[in-house]
Amino acid sequence: MKKKKQTIDPKDLMAVERATTALIGTAISLIVLGFVVEKFELFLDLIATELKGKESTELPGQVMHAAFYNYLGIAIVAAGIILALYTYRYYTRWVRHLEEGRLDTDKNIYLILAVFIALIGAILLASMIMI
Repeated sequence: MKKKKQTIDPKDLMAVERATTALIGTAISLIVLGFVVEKFELFLDLIATELKGKESTELPGQVMHAAFYNYLGIAIVAAGIILALYTYRYYTRWVRHLEEGRLDTDKNIYLILAVFIALIGAILLASMIMI
């Protein structure tokens, strides 16, 4: 026998939509943060040029920092894209749970997000201290 679908309480559906919107906002923020971090090497080059008062001559440390921020920025943008794609799965799964009348939560996504954001913060803090 097929399980009869229940009607979804509008309050529950709106709560899922708010959570989904928050995850999309987080994904957009990660993409923007990744772009800013990736372009930070341009800022470092401009500052170094201004401090030297002459044409840009790259130092070995500058090249290393530029590559570091380039890869870090790309990784953050990729994480934002993955989160945006995961959000659709999150939404459809929750709607299915609501239709079936059961509650289930995905605590792992929040743990992964928290650890990833903390890791990004720690890496950026370490890079600021080392520069």
